[in-house]
Amino acid sequence: MSDAVAAAEQMAPDASRAGTRLWRGALKSPLMLVGMAGTLVIVAAAVFAPMLAPYDPTSQNLASILVPPIWHPDGTVEHVLGTDGLGRDVASRLLFGARNSLFVAGAAMLVGSSLGLITGLVAGFFGGRTDAIVMRLGDVQLAFPFILLAIAVLGVLPDRHPVHLILVLGIPGWIIYARVVRSRVLAEREKDYVEAARAVGAGSWRRLFRYVLPSVWQVVPVIALLDIGFLIIMESTLNFLGLGLQPPASTWGGILAEGRRNMVVSPWLPVLPGLAIMVTVLSINLFGDGLAALFDPRLRRGGMRRIIPPSPSARAAMAAPSPREEVAEPVTSDGDAGSLLRIRDLHVEFPVEDGTVHAVRGIDLDIRPGETLGVVGESGSGKSVTASAIIQLLDPPGRVTSGSILLDGEDLVRATNRRMRGLRGRDIGMIFQNPAASLNPVLTIGFQMREAIRHVTGGSASAAATLARQVLVDVGIPDPDRISRQYPFELSGGMNQRVMIAMALAVKPRLLLADEPTTALDTTTQAQILRSLADLTDEQDISLLLITHDVALIAEYADTILVLYAGEVCEYGPVDQVIADPRHPYTRALLESVPRIDSANEQLETIPGELPDPRATRTGCPFAARCSEVMDVCRDEVAPPFPIAPGHVAACHLWSPKHVGEASP
Repeated sequence: MSDAVAAAEQMAPDASRAGTRLWRGALKSPLMLVGMAGTLVIVAAAVFAPMLAPYDPTSQNLASILVPPIWHPDGTVEHVLGTDGLGRDVASRLLFGARNSLFVAGAAMLVGSSLGLITGLVAGFFGGRTDAIVMRLGDVQLAFPFILLAIAVLGVLPDRHPVHLILVLGIPGWIIYARVVRSRVLAEREKDYVEAARAVGAGSWRRLFRYVLPSVWQVVPVIALLDIGFLIIMESTLNFLGLGLQPPASTWGGILAEGRRNMVVSPWLPVLPGLAIMVTVLSINLFGDGLAALFDPRLRRGGMRRIIPPSPSARAAMAAPSPREEVAEPVTSDGDAGSLLRIRDLHVEFPVEDGTVHAVRGIDLDIRPGETLGVVGESGSGKSVTASAIIQLLDPPGRVTSGSILLDGEDLVRATNRRMRGLRGRDIGMIFQNPAASLNPVLTIGFQMREAIRHVTGGSASAAATLARQVLVDVGIPDPDRISRQYPFELSGGMNQRVMIAMALAVKPRLLLADEPTTALDTTTQAQILRSLADLTDEQDISLLLITHDVALIAEYADTILVLYAGEVCEYGPVDQVIADPRHPYTRALLESVPRIDSANEQLETIPGELPDPRATRTGCPFAARCSEVMDVCRDEVAPPFPIAPGHVAACHLWSPKHVGEASP
């Protein structure tokens, strides 16, 4: 295999830290820790049963039948949990019963999970006839009740051995694993890293087991743990019915059945194996739920909830200036009253296993009615996170930890979920990067537009249809009736993006957030869509926050520019002034990397180095390590936004009053 294949393999998700994550997750989750500890104790008791059991579980003593447990007035220390109707020690039988029950359930789980994992991988990856055959076999099996199948098979066997129970319990369970694994594989096989491996010559089986399998196996241990609990119950049920291991083998179900015969005179006999089954299944389930939350952080407590940070009210935030405002004048020339959107000292964090990602660190910005603010910066600068924070759609576990986002004086950070649902679409619109992923592939364009319009306006279906047709015409779609009948996958990327713009502008929101709306489009389509977007926002007096990597687009379509780097504001001001006279070294570096017509033969400049670790605590300028004009103070002190001109600030020590004074002749 070539070096290219080896390089492509590095693109597959890495699961090497699973063990470390398991222990960290257990320490952070009390219930998972309890479940793990209980499971380990029960498994250890089963493994070491021959050493822990005080008696042979099959040894009978008819002189000591139905001896009560030690807590009973007639109990003895020789038999801590008493004896059964044949004088056998109950504690010893429970220990060996755990050994048999856990062995059968665990082996059956391995059989079912192995079959399900392999069939799910093959069915999901190859699809077509293979997928259809595998899934139809699963449907046939699910149509036949599991317990009846087990009774029918075991009832005709004259001698039942553990292998019989393992196969009867394990084989039918494959379909549970296969369905889940298949669904994961269907989504994973289309990912870019799998296609990259195919492009460099990796075969089907190599892609399946080297690239896809590491991305989907995590779901199997969770299902397996929960399946063991179910299999323990099924194994106990079969033994209770007399269809399990034959006497004198000890099983929890068998002990429960024997205790039922003497429950009138010795009520503890059926209770003890029942408690053993309950505690074991509960411990395993708690452990499994903890693993599920570990592999999917959104399932953790509060993971799907929007967290409202405790902080002063919006009025207090308006009255008390942030440290930045004490250095520089307000960035909007019209003052607070002229701003539709006013953000102050915004901080957004994403807690992760090995720290906290500080995605946004103290952003300030203003947008006036009808103004277009262009936000530019490298990937990872916090552009999209800022837009998501404005509309309060941060991916969990992300949260706004401090600061204020004032929309016409109302703090969105501390608005209720009900209030945010009322603002989204009606007052704040959003255009996402990937229109194909934002539109539902199984619903027509017309249906989705009418649904969105009716949800916001509450109007009739006919009024929504008329409005949908009109906005499609407004964004340059020549045949809106035909487009309304089509599905998103039948349209080009540019046409889908026009639909997204039309949907966002249909109800004329006061603020529109456009998150790189033309990233995947060709230059001609990009220009057409941005021109349509600019014209429509001007006509409807809509404020626009335009996010992009392209400084040239900002220069052509924006009124104001905000340059972000590593979650912090580098420069902010009128676009003409910033483009003509950039003051921050990062802004200048971005402009020098843009091709120019008058310098076609010159080599474009690149910015050396990489973005700093967002989890690290900073003591100076985040751009210091890559800056060609770095000074000692840059590494030690964070630069506040120093005023350059009215409405123009730059967060760079080069423009501090002290440095400017020293540099002046």
